[in-house]
Amino acid sequence: MEKNIGRINVNAIGRLREAILGGDQKACFLEREELLHRHSSETMSLPHHERYVHEFELLCDGLSCPCDDENPFAGKFVEGCWEHPFGFSRVPGGLWSNGHITHDWPRILTKGLMDFVVETSSASERLGTSQAAYFATCTRRCVDAVARFAGRFADAAKASGKILASSSLRLVPYYPAYDFFSALQSMWFWQFVTSGICGARDFALGRLDEYLFPYYVNDLHDNLLTKDEAIELLAMFFLKTNELAGTGTDDYQSKPTPCQATKQYVTLRGDKFNVVTGMIVEAQRLCGLTQPTLNFRMSKGDSDASWNLVGRAAAMPTIPNIFNSDVITSALVRAGIPSEVADGFDFTACNRVNLPQQLYNRMDRIDHFNDCVRWMMEGLHSLEAPSSMDDVIAAIGKVAENKMREFAVATSRTFTDALSFSLDSLAVTRCVAACKDISQGGADMYRWQHHIFVGIATMGDSLTAIDQLVFREKRFPYKEFLAIVEADFDGHEALRQEILTKVPKYGNDDDEADRWAVAVATCLLDAMEEVGRQEGYIMVASLYSLSQHHRFGRGLGATPDGRKAGMPLSENMSPTYGRDRRGVTAVMKSVAKLPLARTVCGGLNIKFSQRLRPEELKNLARGFFAQGGLHVGFTLVTREELEDARVNPEKYRTLMVRKFGFSEYYVALSPEYQQEIIDRT
Repeated sequence: MEKNIGRINVNAIGRLREAILGGDQKACFLEREELLHRHSSETMSLPHHERYVHEFELLCDGLSCPCDDENPFAGKFVEGCWEHPFGFSRVPGGLWSNGHITHDWPRILTKGLMDFVVETSSASERLGTSQAAYFATCTRRCVDAVARFAGRFADAAKASGKILASSSLRLVPYYPAYDFFSALQSMWFWQFVTSGICGARDFALGRLDEYLFPYYVNDLHDNLLTKDEAIELLAMFFLKTNELAGTGTDDYQSKPTPCQATKQYVTLRGDKFNVVTGMIVEAQRLCGLTQPTLNFRMSKGDSDASWNLVGRAAAMPTIPNIFNSDVITSALVRAGIPSEVADGFDFTACNRVNLPQQLYNRMDRIDHFNDCVRWMMEGLHSLEAPSSMDDVIAAIGKVAENKMREFAVATSRTFTDALSFSLDSLAVTRCVAACKDISQGGADMYRWQHHIFVGIATMGDSLTAIDQLVFREKRFPYKEFLAIVEADFDGHEALRQEILTKVPKYGNDDDEADRWAVAVATCLLDAMEEVGRQEGYIMVASLYSLSQHHRFGRGLGATPDGRKAGMPLSENMSPTYGRDRRGVTAVMKSVAKLPLARTVCGGLNIKFSQRLRPEELKNLARGFFAQGGLHVGFTLVTREELEDARVNPEKYRTLMVRKFGFSEYYVALSPEYQQEIIDRT
């Protein structure tokens, strides 16, 4: 390693951060789009199964290799704007990727990409099928193309004085990493290629501290690296991940690149923290940007020292996720995942659980955001004169079961023998061993579906209102009350205000209100598991919304909780904004009553209008998990800051807030979501 690096160069880190913050969010990876566009007729003239590798080689051999900044790591795209900012339509059979996957980092770092070539070549000879031979050939050609691309960057890095990057890229990622720097360079180059060339978002960085630990210890022992130098390298590496997405958000003014507003997740496991874990937290503080998102997996047996680190991270502006590992692992095992596989879970995107090297978490086939508030309304209207709330819950469950069965049947797939290949397959051990692409069922070790239930507070509060006004107080016949709701409370504004202000609400540790949120969540989970038994699926669930609470709300009429037609539903596991009035501990107690032991992810985003000490944040999260809570993320910002940021965005470029399962720059959010953050209690 180069000597005389000295202590952490915060000035260089600051300059690189400013360059990212000041980048053009309308710029695409210009050379990539121009090359693909210029050669599209050539690509289209090829047989369908040859187009993917053709485009991949075209880009690896044709893109330039800029090395023009202070970052020691090499791997960068030329950016610019052109008349087709999202490129031309994808060529059928050409480059594609679904992303949302954790690469096989242990293999890439310890054996190199060459190991994929060796294994697929051997497997192809053993299997003797045309698909296996094709898969092995595509693997070799793509890996060779990456090696050539890395070699060209090595030449460019040498010419720019980046000696470490140059010497590393002569070997990695084709060969194993040999020290701390080469491990990071290897990871970045593969992330750079798969995110930017193949083109998809959310390729996760996985258990980064565990991967890097042996390299750090060896370099430290050999006096090749100091702790400060390692932290600086980590910060520089984190800055590179931010180049992919810039400052765009997931659904508003995203950067027009194949990976758009990609999120880069690091999973840090409390019972396996090591010295590199703390360095990662410090490096992310120095980086000071949204990426990567630090996801902490914490268990009841984790040490005070581990929890203290979580508290320090929670107090940082970059806002990590904190998850209850015990709840998630037990839910996976309950669903049918072997315990040794469940224990290895990490996160790929949006609080989304993944089984690295075991599962292809293809979002369009296994994830389903359920419009279950609409299901609730269908269930309510299916009844003429229910005798009790048990009838109401049963009707909702019947609708939910039918809807989820429709999805299960619609997404059952049969696979053809057509030749198919993508680099995503190299992230799944089963695909590599079988020389079978993910699109052909190569990764289908588990027949898995993930149902995401949206609007839990809206449903719970609606059922509370029905219980109180129809059944207990008997102020309205059932059908009459539903008619008032269906008419958007027209002529009944006083009743609507009474429901909003007088009827108990989920989120205040009020058993009367919370019981119906628990009841409807349990009903949905029961229906899902029944469908799984009948259709032969491993079913996992989340009480989560991402942005769907807005989309579903826009298309839905009024609901019995006093919500007007077209208004958003409640977000994630949170109470409806403004209806929790008894403080944060009451919110956490209400959320912890939900059947979270049967779910694998979710989101509770809490906003504080004052700065809290790490010790306070640690204790809140730890206490919440002791009650059975699943997830929490803290935003520390005042309403005044948020209001000022809307008027003077240039002063708040790095102000970060929790959106759903990740952090975003507040000033980059749409006006709609800026208001949503302000409206949080």
